[in-house]
Amino acid sequence: MPEWKRGGYVIRLYLNDHPPLHVHVFKDGKLVARYDVQNHVFLPGSEAKHFGRIKKALRDARVI
Repeated sequence: MPEWKRGGYVIRLYLNDHPPLHVHVFKDGKLVARYDVQNHVFLPGSEAKHFGRIKKALRDARVI
């Protein structure tokens, strides 16, 4: 399970998770978003207030 820490977020990739390929993004131990790495979109249930900061963290971690 690869894990990156950037910008106050913890980004995890679960290798045997359901498609599409996506990462789980946590803030203070709480799941705040899931990001589809293949289609470059946030999955339903993600908190919109974090989108800009999460994308920056994903770029810094070279996930996207």
